[in-house]
Amino acid sequence: MTKRVILAMSVCLFGLAAMAEEPQWLKDARAREGKPGKAVELRSKDKWFRAKVPAKVTDPIEKLEGSYTVSLDIGSEQPTYCEVVPDGFDMADMARRSLELMMEQIEKSQGKVELRALESTDAGVWGNVPYLQAQWIYRVNDGKAQRIGGLKQVSMEKDGQGIYCLHVDLGYTRSFTAVARAFAETFTSTSPVPAPYYKEIAVATLNGMKIGITMSTLERDEEGDTKAEESTSMLIPGASGALHSKDAIHQQWIRPDASLINATHFIASDGVLKTSLGLTLEDGAWIVKGDLDGKEFSQTLKADVPPGTWVAQALALRKLLATDNPVGAEHSMQQWAADDPARLTNAKTKVLARVGDKQFKGMLTAGEMTANATIDKATGMFAVVEISERGQKVTIERVYLDGSF
Repeated sequence: MTKRVILAMSVCLFGLAAMAEEPQWLKDARAREGKPGKAVELRSKDKWFRAKVPAKVTDPIEKLEGSYTVSLDIGSEQPTYCEVVPDGFDMADMARRSLELMMEQIEKSQGKVELRALESTDAGVWGNVPYLQAQWIYRVNDGKAQRIGGLKQVSMEKDGQGIYCLHVDLGYTRSFTAVARAFAETFTSTSPVPAPYYKEIAVATLNGMKIGITMSTLERDEEGDTKAEESTSMLIPGASGALHSKDAIHQQWIRPDASLINATHFIASDGVLKTSLGLTLEDGAWIVKGDLDGKEFSQTLKADVPPGTWVAQALALRKLLATDNPVGAEHSMQQWAADDPARLTNAKTKVLARVGDKQFKGMLTAGEMTANATIDKATGMFAVVEISERGQKVTIERVYLDGSF
């Protein structure tokens, strides 16, 4: 986890619609669950993927328009649908787009959607699979009566493929989650991407509400260079039941000595690409080119030193923390950040205190951002980062780690 994944995360929550005391019929509707069954193997018709889930497949699994749709019976009147996208997708944007499409279908079949509210969000990891989850309640009116309904959705990424599941029902929450989790943990395909030699996943929490996932990976090519990728997916609640998405990817190609070859930033908000920038070394100068907020962007960076990489930063912090008394010491590095791409940002880490034998407390500063962090002595990476600003608290905490560098 690096500083870049926590920059520019100013978002606001809205009050969730809730009753002071739910009527018994609503409590009963929420409490319904399917009967747990044995895991059943499912396969796509072309044998491209398979998985095992505690549910019955109701229709043949075929590839249509670039993805596979799986219909599953979990005991509810409404089936659970899971979509597998071989080319992957932006996790947060998939949840946002699917929500809007499903609400349109609900209006056609059930009546006008008069109100919808986000009841909860969740984020985490099942095995090595990151997920984003949301649960909704809505009210429809068909002209004769009002009805209350519910929608559950989860977006996942595994081996470069995207998996998305949804269920329209107030109940069967545990049954739905069990199916989605089993899908994630048992899914295999005939064309997975190569596994990275380092991978860590963290959960982003805003004021106690889990809203996002960050992931850092390292993959080595045949020439010995490494693709260092950081990705972020955030579900951001909005007013009147709106859901906003933010998906970002920052890639660095680095040499075996951790120096930078080139870098890119891609940031999409609500499915619209807002930032598409590349950083390359041309005739001894670092040049930024691409599009920023819909306009062409080009800038030569003024830098006495080359931009640093998060791998180089981690290696330097490891070395610093291995000294006899690192408390009070500082490390700084010029980095190319997406929130200020026209110049380099001085990213500074100050060691504040020792925490046991394996971790240290530290303070991070990058531009105008200041955060508290817990730093791993062994990896030089940040296990926890906490930002408090304008009455809001953002915490990014690592929940998965595999590999080394």
